[in-house]
Amino acid sequence: MWRFYQPVDVRFGEGEIRQIGRYMDERGLKKALMVADAFLVESGMAGKVKDYSGGKIVDVSSDVEPNPTLKNVADVAEKVKKAGADCIIAFGGGSAMDCAKAAAAAVREGCSPGALLSGHPIACALPVIAVPTTAGTGSEVTAGAVLSDKEKGIKAAIFSPALFPAMAIVDPELTYTVPAKVTAATGLDVLAHAFDAMSSVKASEATDALALKAAGLALSYLERAVEDGSDQEARQGMAKASLLAGLAFSQTGTTGSHACSYILTSRYHVPHGEACAFTLDAWLLVNAKARPALEQYAKELGFGDVQALSDRIARMKGLFGMRTKLSELGIWAEDLESITDAAMSSSNMANNIAQIGREGVYTIFKSKL
Repeated sequence: MWRFYQPVDVRFGEGEIRQIGRYMDERGLKKALMVADAFLVESGMAGKVKDYSGGKIVDVSSDVEPNPTLKNVADVAEKVKKAGADCIIAFGGGSAMDCAKAAAAAVREGCSPGALLSGHPIACALPVIAVPTTAGTGSEVTAGAVLSDKEKGIKAAIFSPALFPAMAIVDPELTYTVPAKVTAATGLDVLAHAFDAMSSVKASEATDALALKAAGLALSYLERAVEDGSDQEARQGMAKASLLAGLAFSQTGTTGSHACSYILTSRYHVPHGEACAFTLDAWLLVNAKARPALEQYAKELGFGDVQALSDRIARMKGLFGMRTKLSELGIWAEDLESITDAAMSSSNMANNIAQIGREGVYTIFKSKL
């Protein structure tokens, strides 16, 4: 038995962002606060979206850190209340979307962001219209948000069906100016989402179909998009890949590669996509032993076996200049116990199809020394 619940109204296509005012009208939304990445404000892109809204976006918050903090969420929630906004526009990458979703819940639940991270049940949230500007996170179609508590040194996720955005506007045009390094890291995140979805205990025929298509698109187009950001076909292919992978893992959750990534980001400041990709090739080999279907999927993607697929991902990381050794991150043999404990504490680990225990996770990290 499996279940598939996906309430997000998705609008995909070139130039769709120009319709945001009309889409707000259709939903009876009158006044919005925009949460945008700072460079989108500086570049003028946020201003264009404000214009497209026909005056419905009344204020912009752009002080969100790459890994949104409890303070970031509290600041946005306060601005929402001060503006009297009835919805939030999340414009940017995963950080902007995570912050917007958490703030939307904090406002409607009347609680602090810290309470959300401590397990406060989320039954309702303000409507969020998610507008991704990178092809990577898939957060525009998921019911979760990842937050950082700087005081406690914690990076963790909150989940609730109420956190699904009301709408996602996926416009590939918005990704055309993303720098090569960001394109590479977020694109590797797409692959992590796709293969994590296939490696989940919650995987189904539906999620496998979405994840397999997403992986195929990313393997076909990511290198092209990194090499030439003006390659419209590649940008469109990656936008589709990110969306489809998001639809897949919105049902399955993420698994081993993400569980191992959080400590790399929170303690060693490795960008999320690079951190997920760091162990992805190793996890593919481990999970294929527990789920033989991954061998067949590797063949459908054009590889002889999972080993060849894993090797391809490893080569892509090298091609993109991603760090592939723990020493490059400032992590040494004496740190292995600590980072393994952190990875094991993540709820994602229990979602992984191969339950290899602490010793197995330690071995994966050790192989990256």
